[in-house]
Amino acid sequence: MIIYSGAFVLSAAAAGQPLFNTRIGWHTHSRDAGVIVTVSSETDAGSKDMPLSPATVGYWQTSAMPATWMIDFGATRSIDYVGIAEHTIGSEGAAVLVETSMGDTVGSPPVQVWTALATDISPGNDAPLMFLDTARDARYMRITLTGSTPPKLAVVYAGLALAMPRGPEMGFSPPTLSRRTELHNAMSRGGQILGQSIKQMGVETSISFARLQSDFYRDEFDLFVKAARSRPYFIAWNPELYPLEVAYVWTREDIRPSYVEWDFFSVQWSMEGIGND
Repeated sequence: MIIYSGAFVLSAAAAGQPLFNTRIGWHTHSRDAGVIVTVSSETDAGSKDMPLSPATVGYWQTSAMPATWMIDFGATRSIDYVGIAEHTIGSEGAAVLVETSMGDTVGSPPVQVWTALATDISPGNDAPLMFLDTARDARYMRITLTGSTPPKLAVVYAGLALAMPRGPEMGFSPPTLSRRTELHNAMSRGGQILGQSIKQMGVETSISFARLQSDFYRDEFDLFVKAARSRPYFIAWNPELYPLEVAYVWTREDIRPSYVEWDFFSVQWSMEGIGND
């Protein structure tokens, strides 16, 4: 049974690990060669292909609502999550529905069959979204937006999330609660405070995992390590208890493991990026 909680749609068997365990959304088929994006409409400033890039500076924006953003992977792919970052769905009061399809049709005239990966939700804010479910095969993934004001979407990932064998070690500060704010303070020549404004906002934290089996590290986690050298990723540190605490982050330094005993590694790394307000 699929359960909706906060910004997530969750399945208790997602990726074979309990949902208390951290999920990392680094893998995405949106960067596969030959993918094709189709939209209901677009604006001059908001091209349909912008969400394929991990950068948040560009975005897709429809010119009319309701709207759809659909990606054709070009072949059957396996996905168990979709991540959306740097959007304005919440602030525009819109709702979002995520679906997948193999391209099958029913009826006459034929209508394409779609299966929901996530229920139709109104997130209420513009924090990153991550939708999790059990792995499924799909040729197409579609995002449907409803509401009166067209929102912007900057980044869309769709692929297989890395399911960690446990949650982070004690002492971890959740990224959405670890805000980093740079201020500009205006002072008079006499040292009086004239005003204060925010130059930059984001999130910044570090995370560690102990006793990761070496096979898991080499076969699965190290793929993420390589990708994190050049691309941002989604992280949901405890989807079961805190489904709203999703961040879209990047790592400035290489992630390196530490050998602890027998056939186990520990690992710790820092991250910064986009969380909530």
